[in-house]
Amino acid sequence: MMPDNPVEDVPPGNEAAMQEHWADRAARLTTILMVGRLVTARGDHVCRVRNISPGGMMIECDVPITVGESIRVELRNMNVVEATVRWTRPPRLGVEFAQPVDVPDLLHAPPALTDRQPRAPRLTATCSVLLWHLGHTSAPLLCDLSQSGCRLAMSNPPPVGTEVKITISGLPARHATLRWTREGEAGFAFREMLSFAEVAAWQCDYDTRFPENRRRA
Repeated sequence: MMPDNPVEDVPPGNEAAMQEHWADRAARLTTILMVGRLVTARGDHVCRVRNISPGGMMIECDVPITVGESIRVELRNMNVVEATVRWTRPPRLGVEFAQPVDVPDLLHAPPALTDRQPRAPRLTATCSVLLWHLGHTSAPLLCDLSQSGCRLAMSNPPPVGTEVKITISGLPARHATLRWTREGEAGFAFREMLSFAEVAAWQCDYDTRFPENRRRA
């Protein structure tokens, strides 16, 4: 996939060929605005997919990505594609899929998951949060975060349906509802979603997100 104004091999002065070239390109591109999770060897990041074709996609991401880097993109409909970065123009980058895709199929949930709701991308983390409930506070570990909620490590969580207040360093406090518990973990849904901009800025603060790395330094 190329930038918005690529220089491609089109015969100079051949207006008909130029029009045919751009008409073919427009037919292959599908313009979308979908939030996803971009995974590199260095970690995971939220991103926005701007357009997609059978051969690749254009992405917006606020973290440095290198040309030639192998990445994985997980869409909120739970489809996943492997790709290689072919160009960068921060905050945008173009990637080429490892294998051509059927765009309509990629933009719909896999058949086995059609009964599940699309979900916001989750970012891994290992920092403590401040959880307030009935006048008491605790500091459980944050396992992952999305715009709509978070997963915490909790050995003795309150009952499902409990209303709490959660403060994560670097983000505004959110009232949340406990939705599920299992094997020492608890999932909370925020009453008010975090904005994409808030999560995108927070993900780049690695000292806050992964404090154990700071202690090792």
